[in-house]
Amino acid sequence: MLYTDDIGRSFCDPHRRDYCHECCYDFRTVNRNVEAQVGLRKMPTPVEEAAEFWAVAVDALKRMEQMHPRPSEEVFEQNRQFMREHEEKLRRFEEQGLDVETAKRNALEKQKADYLEMVAMAQAMSRKHPNQREFEIGGSETQQLYDQLLKAPKGKSGRADKFTCVYCNKTSPTELKMCARCKVVSYCSRDCQTAHWKAHKKECVPVDKEPKSLPLTWDQVEAHRCAPVMGKTLEVRAILDESAMRQVMSCKDRNGVVRRVAAYNNSRSIPGLRVGSLLRWKNPRFHYFMDGSSGARIEEADLKNIQIINN
Repeated sequence: MLYTDDIGRSFCDPHRRDYCHECCYDFRTVNRNVEAQVGLRKMPTPVEEAAEFWAVAVDALKRMEQMHPRPSEEVFEQNRQFMREHEEKLRRFEEQGLDVETAKRNALEKQKADYLEMVAMAQAMSRKHPNQREFEIGGSETQQLYDQLLKAPKGKSGRADKFTCVYCNKTSPTELKMCARCKVVSYCSRDCQTAHWKAHKKECVPVDKEPKSLPLTWDQVEAHRCAPVMGKTLEVRAILDESAMRQVMSCKDRNGVVRRVAAYNNSRSIPGLRVGSLLRWKNPRFHYFMDGSSGARIEEADLKNIQIINN
């Protein structure tokens, strides 16, 4: 059974979730497309669409290489051909001077986040059932684990996002201009505000007092390069333990973006941090690691600005 809201977005009817393990539904991509069609978000550009299809093929080929038994050569070739078609599209876009690299990087990051979430669920199931070798994903048990350990942190309703354009999703290191009526959504330009108004006016409620700000996301911290974002707080959930010589956690922000948090303090671990923890870091700064990953490098002096919340 499905539930459809006034905008046209789909949810499972029993729980009103767009991503439900119990009902085995995932409407997240469909709902993003619906929001774009009604004007709640900007339609993806042809470059972004081509990059997304290319990234799906790249990721599929990588995962198929790891399968045992491997898929047939015919299946491999179908995916290679699909990838080459979109590589050619992206090459033509690049010749036109369009920003292809950013689109490819963002598309690959999305695929990586989806994969890490799947690995994190397997890790959580293994901890719960240490003697079990096979797990069935879907049902009340995996939904419970997802809600406890993997769900993106949710900012409080009615709070303002001052650093990301609600329409085109562009992130800025400085505060953007906000809607003067509701003071909740922000815009990078008048064009975005005008394009968004038809959909936004249905939910735009005038307020007298400016609401508090939402916690920062990974992209908002990265927009400041590697400088600390003074007076602001990053909030992420630790979803996957990748520790070896030091504690390393893959952490998800409220937008579902996943980056690494690595402990470079004296003890090589962050007190209290475990899978499922909420990590709040005041004055955060972004870091690019030597292996090509990115996120946060926590030094000894940073611990006083970090709060860990466990269920």
